[in-house]
Amino acid sequence: MTGPHPEGAGVDVLVIGAGQAGLGTGHHLARRTSLSFLVVDGAERIGDSWRRRWDSLVLFTPRRFSPLPGTATPRGPGEYATKDQTADYLADYAVRERLPVRLCTRVLALARDDGGFVAETTTGRIRARHVVVATGPYTAPFVPDAANGFDPSVAQMHSSSYRAPDDLPGEDVLVVGAGNTAAQLAVELAAAERRVTVAAPGGMWFLPARLLGVSVYWWFWLTGVLNSPSTSRISRMVRARGNGIIGRDLQTLVAAGKVRMLTERVAGAYGQTAVLADGTEIPADAVLWCTGYKTDHQWLRVAGALDEQGRPIHDAGRSPAAGLHWVGLPWQTRLNSGIINGVDRDAREAVRRIAGDQAERRPVPVAAAPDRPVAPGHAVPRSARSSEPAPTAGEAA
Repeated sequence: MTGPHPEGAGVDVLVIGAGQAGLGTGHHLARRTSLSFLVVDGAERIGDSWRRRWDSLVLFTPRRFSPLPGTATPRGPGEYATKDQTADYLADYAVRERLPVRLCTRVLALARDDGGFVAETTTGRIRARHVVVATGPYTAPFVPDAANGFDPSVAQMHSSSYRAPDDLPGEDVLVVGAGNTAAQLAVELAAAERRVTVAAPGGMWFLPARLLGVSVYWWFWLTGVLNSPSTSRISRMVRARGNGIIGRDLQTLVAAGKVRMLTERVAGAYGQTAVLADGTEIPADAVLWCTGYKTDHQWLRVAGALDEQGRPIHDAGRSPAAGLHWVGLPWQTRLNSGIINGVDRDAREAVRRIAGDQAERRPVPVAAAPDRPVAPGHAVPRSARSSEPAPTAGEAA
């Protein structure tokens, strides 16, 4: 971790978020430019957004498809990494790449200042010519208004707070959502002998985890689907249908009558009963909301950066607000932009733009940070960075 940042000190590039997108951007800034930069994150440790997820979480992307820029396949037992292995991989990556990361530094506001930007953070003010927002799309858990209709006796929890089946009391559990999280947690709750009903608006479509004995991701890669442009026909089709469910475990349980699946949204609730849009009533002792997240960029006070709904405005990551860039958004340029596998290309392109723009601008005053020894889970200043080549989810800032 870097030393104290002097009040008002400046860098060429401020990267907000030390998750996969922010660290990948830092790699390319270090390897492809001579620009000064700082990566900030509100967490206490790199990878904490992964550590906070449910206990049994295992990535459905094989290790072969989960390396960060400049690294080989993440090592470890088994074909798939656990959430804690992924978190440790991110932390180790920051150390090995010797990236200047400042933790416990949440951005409170970002605004224009003297041709660049000024970030007000919990550890002081930082000025920058360019800013890369790499906080990812998963910043504010979303729970629909229907949740307010349940009696207080019904235990309700968003998937971001769920850790294990014991978190949810009772026998009848309603899982709301149509994505991989809802599918995985419904299977886990059914294995814990709960009576599980899944309310999946629009239904789910399932993909085999393996095809002809190998991960389906190999086929996605070999056929070009994994890296298909976000404007391609296949990407438009996938986006319209929603993310496919990797693995058929839930599909098997539904076919066997061990899990009930309904394809209407939860429109309301009363007492201990959920009411679907078609009028179906579902009794529930507990409700697990796997309803995703909404963006929360209230701290971003830059004209032209967000639309009326607070969503990022960008063209392949370039904001119409000069000097502002995005990395790690779903569908930013390709089908895989929102996962670890897609970080490399989008981060590299963002850095290429920044380097080109910066060449036309005057340098920003830079306050040197003191060199510090590398400690586990921390990063060191850029001045101590090695030139040797180094051997995925963004952290909310």
